[in-house]
Amino acid sequence: MKKILSLAIILLSVNTFAQTVISEKTVTLNVDISTARVKLSKAGYSVPLVKVLVPDLADVTLLNHRNEGEEAPCLATYDAFVAEDVIQNNPAIEKANFTIKLSKITTPNAEQGTCQVKLLEEVNGIIRGFQFIHSRSFLMPERNIADCR
Repeated sequence: MKKILSLAIILLSVNTFAQTVISEKTVTLNVDISTARVKLSKAGYSVPLVKVLVPDLADVTLLNHRNEGEEAPCLATYDAFVAEDVIQNNPAIEKANFTIKLSKITTPNAEQGTCQVKLLEEVNGIIRGFQFIHSRSFLMPERNIADCR
């Protein structure tokens, strides 16, 4: 009996998390597909990635999707190796759909009687057949575990 009680206490004290979608929407934005806005850059990443700068993204997101050193919010793709893969010798301003999902991630700490809440905003879209993504998170102030739902 003592072993079962000890196991139950251990299982209850393990920090698990729950993710709840707060909102999800799709927006259509103008994207400048040219060497001015599509580039190979390491800003915000450990390796250079092909990125597209989308200034209008700032109007429709809650969190900051501008990587340090960039002049506008951006998204990156892992599907292209150089900017020209996306530009395709055909610069233009095109409309693209972006899905923006905002989630709340709660992580209770039964041992301390607290709960950590993090907001996670994920943006993704397809531009000329390439999937572009970007995410940001923001850690909210710690809460009482009773409010962790």
